Amino acid sequence: MRPFLSSSLALALVALPASAHAARLLLPDDVPAASAATATPPSATVAVERHEPPSFPVHFAVAAGAGIVGAPVGLLLANALGNLSISLIPTAMLGLVPMGVIAPVLTALAGWLFGNAKLTDADGRFSFWAGAGAAFVVHVVALVIAGFAGVSLAGIPGLLLFSLLDGAAMGGASVATMRFFRKAPEPAAALELPSFTPGVSATSVVPLSTIPF
Repeated sequence: MRPFLSSSLALALVALPASAHAARLLLPDDVPAASAATATPPSATVAVERHEPPSFPVHFAVAAGAGIVGAPVGLLLANALGNLSISLIPTAMLGLVPMGVIAPVLTALAGWLFGNAKLTDADGRFSFWAGAGAAFVVHVVALVIAGFAGVSLAGIPGLLLFSLLDGAAMGGASVATMRFFRKAPEPAAALELPSFTPGVSATSVVPLSTIPF
């Protein structure tokens, strides 16, 4: 009986180091699996918030309102500069600058600031120079027509009618040109859905509107 116990004890002492060695060999393979199971899954990509420009009627009303105010202001300032006691050519040049520039600049500036108030570069912003150029052309044509029609600062009704028509024409031309030459919005980024399965990559969800057919 004693030899049998001695043999069993010796066999157990021999098997114990082998079991510990086998456990050490399996440990590195088990660590990645445990880490993968407990790792924090990748978070989904946050979609960029999009903003829409104001509607055309509201956009037009803001720009036209600035043009209606700017038209008589430019004429009054030009008249004040024209009455200065200086030579004819400098007087004419000083009068032409506010008469031709103030109204279209105010019109385009109002439309540009209001139109881009909530827009970012990703949404596509409006161009100030496109709107200012269109308003300037319309304003010069309106001044020529008003000159042939005999509109002057002495006739208040005619001046008011000219300001209303000129401001509305400048506002419409400026806003329409801004919206036509508006920078194209950047394409929406794909939304990535995380994968909780080891070895499977995240799934990208692309809006159908960005896929050419």
